[in-house]
Amino acid sequence: MIDLDDLIQRAIDPSTVKLEGTLTNPPSFGVYVIDSDDGSTHYRFGSHPVRQHELEDKFGGCELEYLFLSREDAAAMTAVLNRPES
Repeated sequence: MIDLDDLIQRAIDPSTVKLEGTLTNPPSFGVYVIDSDDGSTHYRFGSHPVRQHELEDKFGGCELEYLFLSREDAAAMTAVLNRPES
């Protein structure tokens, strides 16, 4: 099972990456929160900030929740956050 606290510890501060063209150096992967009109919350991830712009265009807005240097960590965090509550 994925440890949420361990993933949170691996998240980085967005100010530690530098925007170069349309991507960051070093490459980074964001986890974004999207609030739906029906009040539900969903999370998506992808290359930062390209994915953020795609989600803003598609959903009208999103917010960066976590930033990772590992795509796998971003995918794992997204899966944990989208998991239905028991």
